[in-house]
Amino acid sequence: MPTDEKRIVIQMLGQFAVSVDGQQLYFGENSKANFLKLIQVIFLHHETGIAKRELIDYVFAYKELLDENNSLNNLLHQARTQLKKSGMPGKRYIEGKKGIYTPERPEGYRFSYDFADFRRLCQRAQEAVAPEEKAALYEQAGALYQGELLPDFATENWVIVESIRLKESYDELVRFLGDFYRKKQDYDHLYQLYAQAARIYPESGWQIQLIDAMILKKQTKEAYELYNKTAHYYLDELEVPLPDELVQCYARIYEELKVVSENIGDIQADILKRDAALKSGEDTEPRTGSYYCAYASFIDVYNVLRRNMSRRGSSIFMMLCTLVDYEGKPIQNPEKLNARSEALKQALYEGLRQGDVFTKYSSSQYLLLLIGTKKEDCSIIYQRLARKLKELTGPRAELRYRIVSLAEIPAVLDKTKNVENG
Repeated sequence: MPTDEKRIVIQMLGQFAVSVDGQQLYFGENSKANFLKLIQVIFLHHETGIAKRELIDYVFAYKELLDENNSLNNLLHQARTQLKKSGMPGKRYIEGKKGIYTPERPEGYRFSYDFADFRRLCQRAQEAVAPEEKAALYEQAGALYQGELLPDFATENWVIVESIRLKESYDELVRFLGDFYRKKQDYDHLYQLYAQAARIYPESGWQIQLIDAMILKKQTKEAYELYNKTAHYYLDELEVPLPDELVQCYARIYEELKVVSENIGDIQADILKRDAALKSGEDTEPRTGSYYCAYASFIDVYNVLRRNMSRRGSSIFMMLCTLVDYEGKPIQNPEKLNARSEALKQALYEGLRQGDVFTKYSSSQYLLLLIGTKKEDCSIIYQRLARKLKELTGPRAELRYRIVSLAEIPAVLDKTKNVENG
C-alpha cells in the first residue's frame, strides 16, 4: 500500500458515518432520508454491487411508482449532490454500469467498511487454532462492533438478513471470549465484554453474564442492583419466570452480601444516604404514597408479613386488581392496555396508604398488600381506586378486584392441593 494513500472509513455498526482521513462528513439532520438509504444500500453491497431492480425495491420499500427510472435517477442525483457537498472524494461517487451500482473508488483512497472488516476478522478467528491467536482476532472484531447494523433502517428486510448473520458471529465471539477470560481469570475484560453485549442486545440475556462478571469482580452491590432490574424485566415486562441462571446469581450475591455487609455502620450510612436522596428529590422513586416494588420483592414482603401476623395482631388482605374494558372483558389493544396499566399504577400510588405495598403482576393486573385493613374496608379502597383511575384515564376505565386474607391463604392452598390430589 502506498504511504500517501488516504483512507475512507464507512461505519455501519451502531450508526452510519463516513470519515475521510479522520474527518467525519455531514449529510444533514434527517438520518432516514431516502438519498441516505440509497447510499447505505450501495455501501452495504460494495463488494459485488447491487442490481437496479433490487436497489429500487430496497430504497422505495416495494412501493408502486409511476416512473421507476425517473424516481431512481432523481434520487441518485440527490445522493451524488449530497456526497459532493459533504466533501466525499470522487467525481461520480456512485457508479452505475450495466444495471449494477457500486461506490466509486477514487484513485489514491482506500475504503474500509467496519461490518466487512468485522466479518473478515471473525472468519480468521474461526480458522485460528491457538486460543491466544483466536482471542486476539476476536478482540479486534469486538472493538469494531459498536451496535446493530444500520439502526435507522434495522426493520427493513435488506438490513435484517445481513444483521442476523452479523449477530450470529458476534454471539459466537462473545461466547468464546467469555470462556477465554474466565479461564484466564481476567474479570475486567470479562465485564467489559458482557457490558458491551448487554448494551447492544438487551433482549439476548447477556445481563445475566454481566451480573456474573460483577460478582467475580467483587462488585456485589452493583450486581445486586442489576439483578433487581433484570428480575423486574423478566417478571414485569416479559411476564415469565426468572431463568435458573439468574436465580443462581442471586444466591451468590446473597452469600457475598453477607460477607461484605458485616459493618453495620456502613449499612446505616447507606440507608441514611438513600433517605436523604428521597427527601431531596434526587432519587427517582416517589417520596410519598404507597410502596411499589418488583414482584420478587413483593413475595419477600408477603412472606415476612404472613409469618408475623399473629404477633402484630392486625389483619392483612391481599387484593388483585384487574383492568377490563367497559364491558368487563380483557383489554385487547396493547397501547390502550399499557396506558391504562401506567394510570392504574399512579392511582395505586396515590390512593393507597404509605404502609401499603403493591406490585405489577401481569400486563393488566396489580397485587396489593393492605396492612391493618378490615375486610369491609376493602370495597371502600376499591371504590377509591376505581374513581382515581377514571379521573386519570376517563369514565370508560373499569377495574375488577378480588381479595383474600393472608390468614386464609394457607387454608386455600391446602384445599387446592387436596382437590388436585383427589
